[in-house]
Amino acid sequence: MFSNKKIAILFCLIVLAAPGRVHAQDAKDTINDNVKVKGNYFVVLYAGGGLFSYLASVGPSGNATGIDITRLHPTGTFRLMWHPDHRLRLGIESGFQELYAYRLKDPADKGKVLLSAIPLMVDWSMAVTKRINVFAGIGAYLLTTRLDYNGKVYSNYLSLGFSAAVNYVQPITRRTGIGVEIKWADATQTRDFGVSGEILWVWKMLKW
Repeated sequence: MFSNKKIAILFCLIVLAAPGRVHAQDAKDTINDNVKVKGNYFVVLYAGGGLFSYLASVGPSGNATGIDITRLHPTGTFRLMWHPDHRLRLGIESGFQELYAYRLKDPADKGKVLLSAIPLMVDWSMAVTKRINVFAGIGAYLLTTRLDYNGKVYSNYLSLGFSAAVNYVQPITRRTGIGVEIKWADATQTRDFGVSGEILWVWKMLKW
């Protein structure tokens, strides 16, 4: 049988040892809680095409007579985005947009003008939901005017501008998806603007 002295010593050892175990466990939990788990990083390609509708006025007065105006043209987008492990993303955007064309209606005096643009944008993006994303871009548009009237003349102009877009992406595989996008494009210096609708292909090119 244990003597009173041995029981007292054993009790003291249990009391002294228990807090040590509790403190050690608490320290371990604290360390685990402070460890930040790093998420995945991606470089994502957005490539799309669709139609652009020119909404600004065309012609010297905005209501020029004697010309046939075409405001609906094909457009294409190329966007490369860096997706970190949070909602805010950064990237670059380019592509091609035909803005408008007009032709003289007089068959005896034929001529046409075509205005096109290449966007050169720095884009910011944020995921609103798992599949809906918003984009805002700022930069410039390289505008090209092609005049075909008793000869051909080409002129270029760089206009500051911006763009804004929202898209919905449906995953197909772990690395690819397909979506639709609505975008507003505005070359502010020349007051050329419009809206486009595009079908997108999305590809997570790189992951680390």
